[in-house]
Amino acid sequence: MHNTENHTNTNDIYENIWECLDKGVKDRVSDYHTFSLATSSNDIAEIRTVVLRGYDKEKQSIIFHTNNLTGKINEIRDNPNVGALFYDKKAKIQIRCNGVAVINNMNQFCKDRWDKMSHQSKECYYQNITPGKIVEDPKIVKNQLENKLSQNFTVITININKIDWLYLSSAGHTRVKFMKENQFLGQWIAP
Repeated sequence: MHNTENHTNTNDIYENIWECLDKGVKDRVSDYHTFSLATSSNDIAEIRTVVLRGYDKEKQSIIFHTNNLTGKINEIRDNPNVGALFYDKKAKIQIRCNGVAVINNMNQFCKDRWDKMSHQSKECYYQNITPGKIVEDPKIVKNQLENKLSQNFTVITININKIDWLYLSSAGHTRVKFMKENQFLGQWIAP
C-alpha cells in the first residue's frame, strides 16, 4: 500500500501502519525492522536505533529487547514517555509513535521471549563488561552464554498513545494523526 491512491482513507492508513510493523518484525531488510528510540532524562534527550521485536495491534504496543545495564533503562525509569521513529525510504513514509515504556525484566513475559531467541542473540546479554563503560581495547569485551535466562535481558513494551503518519511527496505531503484518546480514529492534519 505505498501508492498515492491508497493515502486517501485514514482507516486504510491505520491498517497499513500495523502491516508495516508486521513486516518489520518478520523481514530483517525491511526499513521497519529498526527504529529510532528517543528518551529523555534530566533534561537531556537521547536517541538510538533499536530492533523491532514485536507488536500488539490490539493493545497498540511495540516491543524491543535491550540489556538491563544500558543507559536507556535508567532514562526510561526516570521518564517512561518515549518516542519511536520509523522511516521507509522507498515509500517515503514516516511513522512516529509516542507512548509509555514498560520495563520487563526477569518476569514470565521476559522468559517466554528468551526461550524463543537464538543462542547467538542470547550471547549479547552475557557480556563481561557493562555496555557504555570505557575500555582500553574492544577485544576485552567477551560474551559467554550460560544455560539460563540472563538477568540483563530486558523486554521493553511501548504502549502507544499517539501515532503520526507522514507521506512525503513532491505533489504535496499527506499527514494523519491517530490518538489513543479517540480510539485511534485518524485525523488529517497539515504536514
